[in-house]
Amino acid sequence: MKRLPALPPRAFDAGVALFAGFIGGASGLNRGQPGVPAAAVGVFAAMGLILYLRRSHPGAIVAIEAAGILAVIAMGTKLDPSFPAVLISAYSVAVYGSRPLSMTAGGIGVALLAGIGIASASHPGSWPRVHSTGPTVIAAVGAWLVGLVIRKQFDVRNAHVAELAERAELMEERASNAILAERLRIARELHDIVAHHLSVVVIQAQGAQRMADRDAARARAAMAEVERTGRTALDEMRRLLGLLRTGEAGATAGEASASAAEAGATTATGGAYAPARGLADVDDLAQRMRSAGLPVTVRRDGEPREVPEDVGLTIYRIIQESLTNVLRHAGPASAAVRLCFGEDLEVTITDDGRGAAAALGRPTAPEAGRGTLGMTERVAMLGGRLSYGPQAGGGYRVHARIPL
Repeated sequence: MKRLPALPPRAFDAGVALFAGFIGGASGLNRGQPGVPAAAVGVFAAMGLILYLRRSHPGAIVAIEAAGILAVIAMGTKLDPSFPAVLISAYSVAVYGSRPLSMTAGGIGVALLAGIGIASASHPGSWPRVHSTGPTVIAAVGAWLVGLVIRKQFDVRNAHVAELAERAELMEERASNAILAERLRIARELHDIVAHHLSVVVIQAQGAQRMADRDAARARAAMAEVERTGRTALDEMRRLLGLLRTGEAGATAGEASASAAEAGATTATGGAYAPARGLADVDDLAQRMRSAGLPVTVRRDGEPREVPEDVGLTIYRIIQESLTNVLRHAGPASAAVRLCFGEDLEVTITDDGRGAAAALGRPTAPEAGRGTLGMTERVAMLGGRLSYGPQAGGGYRVHARIPL
């Protein structure tokens, strides 16, 4: 069954006011009493019409209704035609008025009701006008109590709606933070993959150009290294893109498996799927850097052991970024990588080049510092610490400590 559209509050209040005004005026005219003043009929009608403002000015409406009651009592007319207006105004002050206003109006109504009861009991048959006011006050207090109950229900509903809205906002904020964190992670991976391999490719290509006329064999070897480095970069990019595709919304299990197979189909190891880089790949990385012209030594202290995959990937990326910076900025230099296994895993990369001094005399490129920022973010997410800077005796030093 199709629901009818809800009536706007203003239109509803206008209908209520017209109905109460019509009932009050008509009841005053049809009382069957020959001496009903025309002014009383007007008061009854006005008491109904003024209800149009019951939501925005509930306190003022109650005061006007009370003044109307006093005016009708002074005219000697019974109060029956005022019942609809009195009931609606008492209900409205309980529902739409502030809590102090509502309690004050209810307290006044209860006090009036108690006073009427005391006056009627102490002087039976007297105080006729006060006695005739009793049913109207009782009706007003009853409508006020009903309004309090309904207001309580409104408060519970509003509190529930506010809680749901707060939860929705919190979930949206968490989702936004998760998306941002994932974007930063992807950006770090892309930077580390692209910056490292392209730096090696550029340096090897420059060397091949210089050696093309003097030593064709070395030039061909350099270009072969360019090709191998480019293939490695493509393999890592496919791996990363494969991981992203497996997480696409709405992807089926078959599509995810196909993406993973595609990501690993052309890896250097030839396996079905290439795992993330880790400590086991450090020696291969050092060998690639040696092929690019950077002498690198790798030393391990302590008892080597398995570490979590995210820790291994972070250590690998720190070494990769540091050696790439040495290759790009240090000039003729050698580098040393030291891994220390203990309660924490420590990695130290040092070089004896001029990279730090050269960077001071050169304007900063727009993309400068992203690799350092990426290393800092990676280590911070694992609860570790990263330090870097020029060494006292020359060269540069990068040190990271990650808790195990």
